[in-house]
Amino acid sequence: PAPRGDRRRHRRASFDVPMNTIVFGSATFAGAGAVALLGSCFSKTLSKDRGLTNLLIITATVCCWLMWLITYMMQLHPLVKPIPMKEE
Repeated sequence: PAPRGDRRRHRRASFDVPMNTIVFGSATFAGAGAVALLGSCFSKTLSKDRGLTNLLIITATVCCWLMWLITYMMQLHPLVKPIPMKEE
């Protein structure tokens, strides 16, 4: 531990992520997935392959949600920042 007289503050990495946007977006994808699953349950043409259809719907929903989340987070904290060119 640091000595008591040492008043230096330890800085943490601050990630100010608007959680309400992430929660709303996640709920939107969950709702869309639920609607797609309900739609597949009432479909008469998919009765034979219902398990496969449900698996594909869940997989597609999770993949789309994950792509949206990664894209949203990368726009909040980009790894590469533009470097202005110096004119001579």
